[in-house]
Amino acid sequence: MTQVERKYMQQVDDFILGASPEVLSKLAEIDKKTQLEGLTFYDVYSALSDEDRKQILVRNIQNKKD
Repeated sequence: MTQVERKYMQQVDDFILGASPEVLSKLAEIDKKTQLEGLTFYDVYSALSDEDRKQILVRNIQNKKD
């Protein structure tokens, strides 16, 4: 595993640890799909469209403000 891959995984992990319950629910759906397809969560998360990732981030920011 390269340093870039490790850094990416750490960024995703940090995002998950700080995510709101609503965002965690969405991420859990993604994780469930990865398990059924035999892929890693990181691969699927990195393949999300920019729009999907933006929606997840916006939800997380909004929930932290509440």
